[in-house]
Amino acid sequence: MILTRINMHKPLSSRHKALSSRLEIARVSALLTVGLASTFGVLAQETASADPFIKDAVVGFNARTFYMNVEDNSKPPARTQKEAWALGGKLFGRTGYWKDALQFGASYYLSAPLYAPDDKDGTLLLAPGQDTISVLGELYARLKHENNALTLGRQEIDMGYKRAGGVRSNRSDATYVGRFDNRMVPVTYEAALLGGRLDESLNYYAAWVNKAKPRNSEDFSHVGSVIGAAGSDSAMWMGGLQFAPMKDFWVQGWYHQVSDVIRIGFLDADYVVRLSKGSYLRLAGQYTDQRSDGSNSLTGKPFSTSNAQAYGEYGIDWLTLYGAYSRTGSGADIRLPFSSGPIYTQQVTRTFVRAHESVWQLGIGADLGTWATGLTAYFDVTSGKDAINPSSGAKLADEIEYDLGVVWTVKQKGSYLDGLRTRIRSGWVTDQTSVGDKKSTDLRIDVNLPINLL
Repeated sequence: MILTRINMHKPLSSRHKALSSRLEIARVSALLTVGLASTFGVLAQETASADPFIKDAVVGFNARTFYMNVEDNSKPPARTQKEAWALGGKLFGRTGYWKDALQFGASYYLSAPLYAPDDKDGTLLLAPGQDTISVLGELYARLKHENNALTLGRQEIDMGYKRAGGVRSNRSDATYVGRFDNRMVPVTYEAALLGGRLDESLNYYAAWVNKAKPRNSEDFSHVGSVIGAAGSDSAMWMGGLQFAPMKDFWVQGWYHQVSDVIRIGFLDADYVVRLSKGSYLRLAGQYTDQRSDGSNSLTGKPFSTSNAQAYGEYGIDWLTLYGAYSRTGSGADIRLPFSSGPIYTQQVTRTFVRAHESVWQLGIGADLGTWATGLTAYFDVTSGKDAINPSSGAKLADEIEYDLGVVWTVKQKGSYLDGLRTRIRSGWVTDQTSVGDKKSTDLRIDVNLPINLL
C-alpha cells in the first residue's frame, strides 16, 4: 500500500488527478516488476542451463523511509523551518548479459509524504510543495566487451570509491558527479558513460551527460540549467582515471566541462599504513579547481576558485580518531550540484566550502559491535572561519557544527532483515553573526531495507 498526502491548498480536481496519476504509475511499476520477477523465475526454473540473460537477472526493492526536521536561524531575523516524513524507495530490475555483451535495466523511484506540513517545505525529501516524487529514474542499455562497458540512457553514476578495508567511510560520492543519495531519491542522469579497466590497477571513465534529475524532482533538465545557468541547454563532458598501484593506496584525477557554464578539475589521493593487526594510520589529500567557462552564463562574469583539503585518521580496535583541514579560494564558493561531495568536510548540515573559508574538523568514531552487534557511532566538530562574500568581499559569519550519529546495521544472511540499516543523525550549528550567535538544528532519521524479489 502506498500512502500519500493531499495538499488541501490545491483545487479538488487537480488534487485527484495528480494523486490518481501517481498511484497509477506506482501500480503499473509494481505490476511490471512482479511480472518480470515471475517471468524470470519461471524461465530460470524450467531449465538449469538457462541463458545468463535470464538466469542472472535481478529484481529488487530498496525500501526507505526518511524523517527530517530543520530549524535554520542563520540569516536573522528570518527563521526557516523545514520538516517532512516520507516513505518510498527504489524498485529496480536488470537482466543478465545476452551473449556476454548486452544488458538492460530500469529503476522506478518513489517518495510519498507521510507527514509534510505545507509551511515547512524545503527538506528535499519531496518535490516542491511537499508533493510526491514518482519517476522512472533509470532506463538503460549496457554494452560490454571484456573489461569495458558502455551504458546508454537514464542511469545512476557511481564511480565506486575504492576505500581500503577496515577504515572509516568519510564520503559517499567519490567525484563531483555522483548519486547524491542523502535524501529519498538520488540524482540520476541521461548520459552515455564509458568505463573500464586498462589493467589490474588502472580504471578509466569518459562520459557525455546531457540531462540530470535533481533529488527532489521528477524532471530531467539540461546539466547547465540544473547547475544554475538559467536557460542553458549545455551538456557535460567528463573523464577520469583511478589508479591503485599498490594495496591501500589510491589516486584519482577528473575533469568536467559544461560549455559556457563551468569547468572542474579534481585530484585526490588516499593511503593507509597498517601499523599492526588491529591498528592503522590513514592519510589523504585532494585539490579542486572550479572556474567559469565561455560566455560565463552561470554568474554573468568570470570566476575562479579552488579548494585544498587534508585528512588524517587513526584506528585501533573499536576506536577511530580523525581530523581534516580545508581552505577555499576567495574567488567563489565551491559548487556541489551533483554529489554530496568528494570533500572531507561535508557534514550533516553544512559543507564548509565558502569562499576564503579556513576549516578544521576533529572527530571520534566507535564500533560498538562487541556490545551491540552492528552498532556504530560518531561525534565530530567542524569550524569554519574567515569566509567572505565573493562578490562584495564582505566578511561572513564564522560557523561551527557539532554532529552526532548512530548507525545500526543488520547482517544476518538468509534473514529478511539482512542489510537493514537505521541511522539517526543530528547537527547543531552556530553562526557567529554581527548581531550575536544564531543557532540552528538539523535532525535526520532514515531506515533502509534491501529486498530481493528474484
